[in-house]
Amino acid sequence: MTTGRNPARCERRAQTARVLVTILALNLAVAAAKAIYGGWSGSFAVSSDALHSMLDGISNVVGLIALGYARRPPDTAHPYGYSKAEVVASVAIGAVIAVGAFEFGAGAASRLFRDHPPVVVSPLGVGVLVATLGVNVFVSAYEARAAARLKSPMLAADAAHTAADVVVTIVVLGSQAAVYAGWGWADTVATLLVLAVILTIALRIIRDNALTLLDRAVLDSDRVRSLVLAVPGVRGCHRVRSRGLSDDFVLDLHMMADASLTLGDAHHLSHQVEEKLRAEFPQLGDVTIHVEPHDDHEDPL
Repeated sequence: MTTGRNPARCERRAQTARVLVTILALNLAVAAAKAIYGGWSGSFAVSSDALHSMLDGISNVVGLIALGYARRPPDTAHPYGYSKAEVVASVAIGAVIAVGAFEFGAGAASRLFRDHPPVVVSPLGVGVLVATLGVNVFVSAYEARAAARLKSPMLAADAAHTAADVVVTIVVLGSQAAVYAGWGWADTVATLLVLAVILTIALRIIRDNALTLLDRAVLDSDRVRSLVLAVPGVRGCHRVRSRGLSDDFVLDLHMMADASLTLGDAHHLSHQVEEKLRAEFPQLGDVTIHVEPHDDHEDPL
């Protein structure tokens, strides 16, 4: 027996898109403020922080494009729909972040071996960084709550990246204080630390979402088996498999019932199993239950 996909996913993705639009506007404002100050002051650390914020904005745009695909209904060529577009977008986000970090890191490292204009530190610039730090704290918390509420892997990945912005900006503020104290090299060191954080986040995003693309199990098979066996009339359950996203995944399993049951009774029993599974896992999309006859001499599991 196969059932349709969870219709609530469309509303969740619409809400996710609204969250991304709000965050995109904030990220662009933060990136612009840091870029202007970084260019004026000559600080690579501030400019790398601006790059980090700009990458946040790029990831938001990629996410919005992916959600447009993910909301498309299943068709003949894609019978399971387009939900993995969200995961592909998350991998793309991680790749863009990693490439940006490498490129900017190469430029920053070269400053250690050549003369460069002194970095200018001003109270206004420090005020800009403090203000953007406050925005990043708000965005990170807002996005993390939305990711948990909507069960969106894309928002979770982007929230992790935005959270890193908080640490990054604190490091940059520290470097500004060190430069003001006469330690000009602190700006380059802070730049490399910032880029190390960015690269770490990028690799984590790529790793986690690549596992989803490789159809890592979403549900614990023993837990599913226990739920199925708790339905009266079920004599066994095996070959439990799940894959997909945390907010929209598919499940298939083999259920064993008495061989004496009529086809109609076996079909009714499979509906009971489905109802129990959907009650336990609201994000469940497609369910395929293969009913097999059970012999009293067989192992019920």
